[in-house]
Amino acid sequence: MSKGILTFFAVLLMGSVQPDKKGQIFINSPFCPDTAAKTSKVMINFNDSIPDDMLTIYFSGTSQPEAFSRNIYTAVCIDSLCRPVDITLYWEMTGKYIGYSLPPGEELTKREHVPFSESDYKRLSEILSDSTSQLGFYSPEEIHPAKQAVKKSDGITGATLPDLSPWIVPEAAYTSYTIWHLTYGATRDSIVNYTKKHLLSNQLLTNILQNKDPYNQIMALRWISESNMNSNQFIEPALTVLQSGNYQSSRQALKFLKLSGIDNERLQLEIIKLLESEEFRFKNLAIEYIRESEKLTTPVAQALMNHINTDNFYLVNVILSLLEKRYNPDYEDQLKLCTLLDSKNENVGNRVYYFLLNLPVQSPDLAKQLNRYRKKNGL
Repeated sequence: MSKGILTFFAVLLMGSVQPDKKGQIFINSPFCPDTAAKTSKVMINFNDSIPDDMLTIYFSGTSQPEAFSRNIYTAVCIDSLCRPVDITLYWEMTGKYIGYSLPPGEELTKREHVPFSESDYKRLSEILSDSTSQLGFYSPEEIHPAKQAVKKSDGITGATLPDLSPWIVPEAAYTSYTIWHLTYGATRDSIVNYTKKHLLSNQLLTNILQNKDPYNQIMALRWISESNMNSNQFIEPALTVLQSGNYQSSRQALKFLKLSGIDNERLQLEIIKLLESEEFRFKNLAIEYIRESEKLTTPVAQALMNHINTDNFYLVNVILSLLEKRYNPDYEDQLKLCTLLDSKNENVGNRVYYFLLNLPVQSPDLAKQLNRYRKKNGL
């Protein structure tokens, strides 16, 4: 259906709506379109059926771009029944969905023309926030089976499939499906491309890295890596992302930092902090990086030693493997390791014993401790 016909249907159907004093807005972000210092509009060829090809860009008081929006004004027709959808969708500069609004007098409806409730509108925003929704794997025909269309559909809702219930507003399967695909379709891709080509700046990228959202941080780090920008100015924000507690953003930060020109010893010391995480993925991220490092300086090796005071055999074994042939513990570190000879975990004590036994330089006290361990365990 052409844009002109869709516009005609939309205007015709909208004519009977009685306007409210104000519309509704659901934004999952500190951003608010009403408080933007200024806006600008840009024409984009989206190659879709939505009549409005205009993007609105919102700017802060410091002239930094904050968000995009697009007015979605169209008629959705199924089986000769048409209902209008008049909604404005909002995205961050990275293309991440942050909310939607309805103009005064507008409402979304469910089966049998039942208007959305307040909880339905909130649920819709939650659904649109899920970029990995199963809605992305279904066709319109699967959402709205034709054989059930006449009695079960109001034109945009369609038949609710039981297995889709976690990803839709109740009794509004096709509405949920349609708006989700508008959120994650051509508009989002165009926003990402426009930001990369026309809006990237040192300040914008720094702001994105500092906003604590993992998706945004990952996008910013990728954009920096793909550009010709000087990486040095982004090292400190990237180190913060590394310790953010989100595995995906931490991994992207490490990938960026390895190529950023940061001092190797400093990066090693930062990555070792991930061993403190309770999540195995973070520990493994640190272990693999240190394993790939050609050289361990004394401060780095000693930082690793500080994480070996445990009865966890896996961690003890891995750290000792990283240190073997790359670091000869001084006398003080040797005595620290000796305390693990009495570990409640016999495997830990045994692993530490053979590590210390094979040291090329041993303190006099270490020899005594090893002899005691041998007698105690009949070695």
